[in-house]
Amino acid sequence: MTYLVLQGFGVTGSVFGKATGAPPASTSDRTQQGSQERVEGGPPPAVVEQLRTLRHRIAAHPDDDVAITQLADMYLAANRFSDAIPLYRRALTVNPHNVAAAAGLSEAQDGVRQSGAP
Repeated sequence: MTYLVLQGFGVTGSVFGKATGAPPASTSDRTQQGSQERVEGGPPPAVVEQLRTLRHRIAAHPDDDVAITQLADMYLAANRFSDAIPLYRRALTVNPHNVAAAAGLSEAQDGVRQSGAP
C-alpha cells in the first residue's frame, strides 16, 4: 500500500481523480516522479492496473477476503469511505477474523463521520 501511495497517489492527489497543486518541496524524488506520471482526470496507470488486477481476482474468487480488503484499502486511501465500507463488510462476512478489514471498516466509518457524509 505504501508503494501505491508514494508511486501512484502522490502527496496531493487522489488515485481516482485529478490532483491539484504540486507536491511539497520536502517529498522525495520518487514521490515527485509518481506525481508527474499521474494521468489528468483519472488515476495513474499503475493504480489502474492494480484496480484491474484486484477486480479480476475478486471476480475469479469471490470469497478472497484479502483481495476484497485490498480493494477497500485503495478506496479508503482515496477518501472514498462510502465505497470502502461495503467492501470491508463483505470481507468480514467471508472471514470474520480479518483484522485488516475490521480496522479498515472502523477507519472508513470514522472518515464518514468526520466528513459529515451520509
